[in-house]
Amino acid sequence: MSENIKRFAITGGIACGKSTVAAWLPRWGGCVLDADAVVHALEAPGGAAVGSIRDAFGSGVVRADGAVDRGALGRRVFRDPAALALLNGLVHPLVRRRIEAWLAEPVAPGVRFRAVVIPLLFEAGWGTADWDAVVAIVCDTAEQIRRLEGRGLSAAEARQRLAAQMPCAEKARRADYVIWNNGTVEALQEAAGRLFRALLEKNT
Repeated sequence: MSENIKRFAITGGIACGKSTVAAWLPRWGGCVLDADAVVHALEAPGGAAVGSIRDAFGSGVVRADGAVDRGALGRRVFRDPAALALLNGLVHPLVRRRIEAWLAEPVAPGVRFRAVVIPLLFEAGWGTADWDAVVAIVCDTAEQIRRLEGRGLSAAEARQRLAAQMPCAEKARRADYVIWNNGTVEALQEAAGRLFRALLEKNT
């Protein structure tokens, strides 16, 4: 890996716009890995996490095709902090190994930075020292609930998901840079573009 390739982590709360920002990064010179996509692969048929999840939570959380039933698993862990901690202890080390392997791979010509979207960055034990910059994308709790309801969750289910995560305010406190996304997509794009251009110009 070229030492000139910067490494950025993107974190934030659920429904705050992380994936939206990640989709824009290639046009600014980035290559992107999404930790959620890594988790989906680990929990797909034949995935490295399926067996340990079945052993920990029973066959009821694994579908007939051999994939983890994420809905059934979510109903188990989001109401039980101990179960959620157990699941994270099984999955987070596997995700971290995959991210570290990706960071060590060569990049294509023209790539200026790598970005990894890690919603549970701090919960998984990463720190700001592991990256050239950690960017938190956050929004107000009421806005998170509104967006989650738009995805089909009830208000109670949305609050349950939020209660199981580190609050946005704490993620913002720990991050190097913060983008508040309470407004329009256009405003988010402007703020993200301005920040990443500044990060690329820093120390170059």
